[in-house]
Amino acid sequence: MNTIRSRQGGFTLIELIVVIVLLGILGAVATARFQDLSGSANAAALQGVTSEIQSASAINYAAAVIPGGAPAVALTAAANDCTAILPALMQNGAMPTGYTTAGVLAPACAATGGATGCVVTQTATTNTSTVSLLCTGP
Repeated sequence: MNTIRSRQGGFTLIELIVVIVLLGILGAVATARFQDLSGSANAAALQGVTSEIQSASAINYAAAVIPGGAPAVALTAAANDCTAILPALMQNGAMPTGYTTAGVLAPACAATGGATGCVVTQTATTNTSTVSLLCTGP
């Protein structure tokens, strides 16, 4: 007597449920991890703008101290308004959209090489950062 047993292949219901539960857990962890990256992106953008201004200030200062050189922008005690000075340091002559500046340069800029700070504000988030500037002269 030959008994032929047929065995069907495939996954059991329990195995399928376990896989679905594991995928759900992985999805929940990934969603929580990547849910709010906008805060980090805004902070990085603000840091980029302030770094650009600091680099421009350093280049401007170097032009001022080179024999026969002249700074593009006079960062002196007389020119004390950050709102007027900082856009002039930018490559296109204006602050990027969504950023404002505040502060005064005087009296820190009474001497060449003095350092002062201006506040840069990201208007969408009201995050602020202070940018250090090198003064070009009295």
